[in-house]
Amino acid sequence: METKIARGISYLFHPLLVPFFTLILLLNLDIFGSHAVPLMFKMMLSGIVLLTTFVIPVALTWLLWWLQLITSVFLTSKAERIYPILSVAVFYYVTFYILKGVHISTIFSFYMLGATLLAILSLVINFYHKISLHMIGIGSMTGLFLGLSLNFGIDLTTELIASLLAAGIIGFARIKSNSHDPAEIYSGFVMGVLTMTLLMLQL
Repeated sequence: METKIARGISYLFHPLLVPFFTLILLLNLDIFGSHAVPLMFKMMLSGIVLLTTFVIPVALTWLLWWLQLITSVFLTSKAERIYPILSVAVFYYVTFYILKGVHISTIFSFYMLGATLLAILSLVINFYHKISLHMIGIGSMTGLFLGLSLNFGIDLTTELIASLLAAGIIGFARIKSNSHDPAEIYSGFVMGVLTMTLLMLQL
């Protein structure tokens, strides 16, 4: 039962869904005039991000599995992570490029640039060390809120606490499902937080 719950948490907080969740949170925070953005524009923006950061990368992963280039869509081995992570990096950058000219999404487009960098870093590290992509994802969200708070003096205590709690739950789930050991969990989270925090401080 515990293993099933752990897997459910892993699916719900899949790293490819983190950019979409992050965008939804940013669009609903009362900062940088986000509440003045028309609902239709928010929906269009969310749809684009969901398509480029989740739907297309997942479809490509299934295609790789169908072509027998990988043996599992769950990417359990380091070798099978190479092509999917590379495709994620490409489409994360595409998302950044599409959104960088949209004024209201400046913070999020910068976040996508950071996510692209994290994907490339995880690809390089993957050759030597299996790192938790789930923890990199939730770490990037935590780093976003921490960086914005430090850079602009915004009170994002609630968001930071929520992301830290989510990180704890996800980390426990990944260990419980025998997907990672503690070192892979901690290293992924720290890399996500530090990279995104430093990037947000450059805004």
